[in-house]
Amino acid sequence: MSPSVRVEDMAGIEPAVALTVPPEFEDENGHVNIRHYFDLHVRAADRTFAAFGVDDGYRAARGMSVFSIDHRVRYLDEVLVGQDVAVYVLFLARAAKTVHGVQALFNASTGALANTFEFVEGHVDLAHRRTAPWPADVAARIDAAIADGKAWPALPHEPGLGLR
Repeated sequence: MSPSVRVEDMAGIEPAVALTVPPEFEDENGHVNIRHYFDLHVRAADRTFAAFGVDDGYRAARGMSVFSIDHRVRYLDEVLVGQDVAVYVLFLARAAKTVHGVQALFNASTGALANTFEFVEGHVDLAHRRTAPWPADVAARIDAAIADGKAWPALPHEPGLGLR
């Protein structure tokens, strides 16, 4: 994505979350409050990991989940109540126990990139509360998503986080 990347540039890529901004998202400045951006990114992450099989059933059957390790949020444009938004999730790299990616939240009504949310997530053994290797099936799905992400437009800024 370049600074001028637009939602139209994401044609053919399915957003993890798409919705019309409800009135309760508005803050005292007349635009979407930052806590709702974060919530939209959490929803997008939850849906994406569920698509990889990391969901309630996974936690119950395998005793594993993902924990957030690091985030970097950049706000590039505002979003107002009544506008449509779309959140896309891009996986950049995977290590034995972690994954690095970025989400792009577009104001789909104006086409503008509103913010990016870079993340590092760790795969965690819930019994020991420590990171643990990704199972082969989940790792393969993440690796496929990383390969699919090569079709994304270039980011407006270089990712600053990395894997440990």
